[in-house]
Amino acid sequence: MNAATFISFITPIYNEELNIAGMLRNFFAVLNAHPEWNWEVILIEDGSKDKTRAVLQKEMSQYPNAKLIIHEKNQGYTRSLKDGIAASRGKYLMYIGADEEFDSSEIPAFVDILKKNETDVLLGVRWQRNAYQLFRFFLSVIYIFLLNYLFKIRINDYNWSQAWSRKLLDHIDLTSASLFILPEIIIKAHDLGYRIKEIPSNHRGRQAGKSSVNMKIMGSALCEGLRFWFYRRSKKYRPAKNP
Repeated sequence: MNAATFISFITPIYNEELNIAGMLRNFFAVLNAHPEWNWEVILIEDGSKDKTRAVLQKEMSQYPNAKLIIHEKNQGYTRSLKDGIAASRGKYLMYIGADEEFDSSEIPAFVDILKKNETDVLLGVRWQRNAYQLFRFFLSVIYIFLLNYLFKIRINDYNWSQAWSRKLLDHIDLTSASLFILPEIIIKAHDLGYRIKEIPSNHRGRQAGKSSVNMKIMGSALCEGLRFWFYRRSKKYRPAKNP
């Protein structure tokens, strides 16, 4: 793609050997049907411990217009996302998970809103999470409630597929080192007066394998959220980059 890239799709990948081939097949079936979007795809393989890298390298021959970034050692979801953002050139950027829980057939609904310039942050909202076990469902509900209560905003889903304008991402520094990076983007966008819009999204559940998200990872995100809450209340807080 060239400098006129409209949208960059960013996918961090870790231990998804059972899902990644199907995910890419379904993903590119949608994208190849819409060359007018002038899209690019950036995949970040984050030092997987299974055969994800071998599967990816085999699959990449079918998708020569995708860019693959490889981390020799696992650096975490946040580092992968930041590397994808840094490598992207689109006017808009959209995060897509590698686990097939997000249905790629929904992408046109996201892009249509972005093409109309209706928002700077577009959030997919999983109104139904039937594929979640009861414990994880309640954990997600509590997490959303706490973030809304602490930061005095009303968001219905902080950690699902999202799209952001380049204008916004160029305006803020991302300091998070955990899953809190997605709420950080949303909160700073809110504080700077950027437009935020939500769109219903289907949660299909993981197609194969086991999620790498656990209590330790969720706990780290919540702890970082609390630290950010204290910082946001201080006189030192500046949501925008220093000039």
